[in-house]
Amino acid sequence: MIEDIAKQFNFRGKLVKVIENTQGNINKTYILIYENGNTLDKYVVQKVNSTVFQEPYLVMKNIELVTDFLQKKIDTTHDKDHKTLNIIKTRDGENMCTYVNEAGEKEYYRAFNYIDNCISYDNLKDSKNPEKLAYEVGKAFGHFQKLLVDFPVNMLGETIKDFHNTPKRFNDLLLSIENKVTNRAYGLSEEIVGIISRLKECSYISASLGKTIPLRVTHNDTKLNNVMLDENTGEGKVVIDLDTVMPGSSLFDLGDGIRSACSASFEDETDLSKVYLDMELAKAYLEGYLEEMYEHLTPDELNNLVLSIKVLTYELSTRFLTDYINGDTYFKIKYAGHNRDRFLNQYALLQDIERKQPELEAFVSQKVRSLKKQ
Repeated sequence: MIEDIAKQFNFRGKLVKVIENTQGNINKTYILIYENGNTLDKYVVQKVNSTVFQEPYLVMKNIELVTDFLQKKIDTTHDKDHKTLNIIKTRDGENMCTYVNEAGEKEYYRAFNYIDNCISYDNLKDSKNPEKLAYEVGKAFGHFQKLLVDFPVNMLGETIKDFHNTPKRFNDLLLSIENKVTNRAYGLSEEIVGIISRLKECSYISASLGKTIPLRVTHNDTKLNNVMLDENTGEGKVVIDLDTVMPGSSLFDLGDGIRSACSASFEDETDLSKVYLDMELAKAYLEGYLEEMYEHLTPDELNNLVLSIKVLTYELSTRFLTDYINGDTYFKIKYAGHNRDRFLNQYALLQDIERKQPELEAFVSQKVRSLKKQ
C-alpha cells in the first residue's frame, strides 16, 4: 500500500526499503529508501491523522508557508548550521496526496526530506550532559522563533481552535463539574479551589495576546524530541513536527517546553515527592532560548517568561482534571484513575514552580542584563 502512495510523489530512483517509524503518537510515519545511481536517498512519508487534524489542507498550507519562509532565510544568510523540513511535492505539484483505503475512507499523505546525521531525545536524562541538552533545545526553539519574527502571522490558519486559550480550558472544567457525568469531582474539592484561585493570574497571557504580548508564529508542541540535534556537535539542527504551527504567543512555546522537558519526573509519576522542576535544567533551557530571542521580545514578554511555565502547567493540569471528571474521553489512559494521577502530578509541579518563581525571575533578569552588555 505504501508503495502505491510513494508513486504519487517526486522521489528519485528505485524504492528498495520501507521502514515504519513507531515513535510518533499522532501520525503514522514511514522512512523510504531509494537507490539513485550510486547513492541511497531517504524520504519521510506520513499519514496525517485527520481525526486530530480535521482540516489537513489547512495544516499543510501552514507548514508550506512556514518552511518556505525558513528555507529562504537559511539560504539568504548562508546558514550551514541549521536546516528546515522541506515538503516533497506530488507528481501533480501538490503538497499532499489522498488515498482511498479498503473501507472506502479517504486518507491523506505528505512527504518530507529526511534529516540525516541527527539524533533526538525523549528525556533530558537520556543524555550524558542533560544541562547542555536543555540549553541546546531551548536555543533551537528560540532560533526557530527568531527566524519567524517577521513572518506575516495573519497568513496562518488556526489548525486547533483555542489550543492555548486558558480561560476556555477553565470553563471546560466548570462544565465537566456541572454536567455530573461522574462523581469524581467530589474527591478533589481542595485542588479545584486551588485551580479557581489561580485563574486570573494564569489567564494573563491569553488576555494580553495581540496587545502587549504580540501574536507570533508558534510551534505549539515544543516537546524535547521535536528538536533534531547534530550527532557530532550536539547542537540543535532542525525543529520538526510542524502540524500545530499557527498564530499564538512565543510564551506558550517556552512555557510548555520547560514544563515538559525540565520536570524531574514523567507526567504520571504517583510519588509526588519526585515531582518538581529541575532548576539547573530550567535555567539552561532559558539561557539557550534568551540568547536567540531576547532582542525580539517585548518588555511584557520578558516580564512573563517565568509565568509562562506556570501557565502551561496550570493549563495541562486543568485538562487532565477535566478529562478525569468527564470519564476519560480525550486522553488515552492505561488504567482507571490515570488522568487523576496525571492531574495531581501536574498540580504538584505547578505548586513547585510557584515556589521557585522568584529565583527563576531573578535568573532571567540577570541573563537579560548580561546579554544587553554584549
